[in-house]
Amino acid sequence: MTPISRGLLFMALGMVLMSCMDAIIKILAENQTAPQILFFRALFGLLPIIFIAKMRGSLSLIKTKRPFLHLSRAVLAAISFLAFAIGVKDMSLANALAVVFSAPFFMVLFSALLIGEHIGIHRIGAMIFGFIGVIIVLQPDEGILSGGAPFMLITAAAYALTQILARKYSATENAVAFSFWATFGMASMGLILLPFYWVPLDGSTLIWCLGMGLFGGVAHYLMTEAVRIAPPTTISPMEYTALIWAAIFDWAFWSIAPESATLIGSLVIISSGVYILWREHKHKVQGSIPCTLDL
Repeated sequence: MTPISRGLLFMALGMVLMSCMDAIIKILAENQTAPQILFFRALFGLLPIIFIAKMRGSLSLIKTKRPFLHLSRAVLAAISFLAFAIGVKDMSLANALAVVFSAPFFMVLFSALLIGEHIGIHRIGAMIFGFIGVIIVLQPDEGILSGGAPFMLITAAAYALTQILARKYSATENAVAFSFWATFGMASMGLILLPFYWVPLDGSTLIWCLGMGLFGGVAHYLMTEAVRIAPPTTISPMEYTALIWAAIFDWAFWSIAPESATLIGSLVIISSGVYILWREHKHKVQGSIPCTLDL
């Protein structure tokens, strides 16, 4: 297989596993606290990362000379995850992910503010168009900031900041180090919060937690590897297949069919996101980052 074919395959598989993880988060959120879900997601998510590091030759891959960078990303990742786990209880999975896919627009904004990238009129227009899609999904007549919507916007913004930091320091840090320290930091913060938010869990819940962590850890590796071996502008649109899986899981677990507003708004969001990727490719902006959350 060519690098592009492998990249597309890895991204597609990563989206399946990431969507499975998101569905499990929504299931667990019905009777588990967000900090407890965070802890188990990160704890079990460390297992595939350590395994992958050993398979690639050495655990030395997790060494870093930038501890404060990884601490910052871990805090932002924890905020992003907690917001998602809180907000997804009050939204369908498809609607939640559609709002989270506003992350590329936050990335464009933060790129200009934090690393001095130029934002042209085309990307500004794409950002505005994308947020119109978010508004369509949220249906203003039902209250645009009602339910879990504000938490999903926090999720998208915090995630965008973690990816901007990864982009800025990608030349000195490898993907395994980024994955390990973000996940380790999330587990540590979850452990600190756990005594205050602990609720009893049975064996079946623990199995769900294990699946959540393993799916998330493997998915993150596949997505990172996909971007490493193939042009991001070619494979990143594959990330939007998560919306399809979210709609399938909504129907399978909660008997929720996608609304017309969700379908139309998602199409607008996808179009604007793909356009931003194309503009970055045209101007040869390095380091396009996957939009789907590594929760």
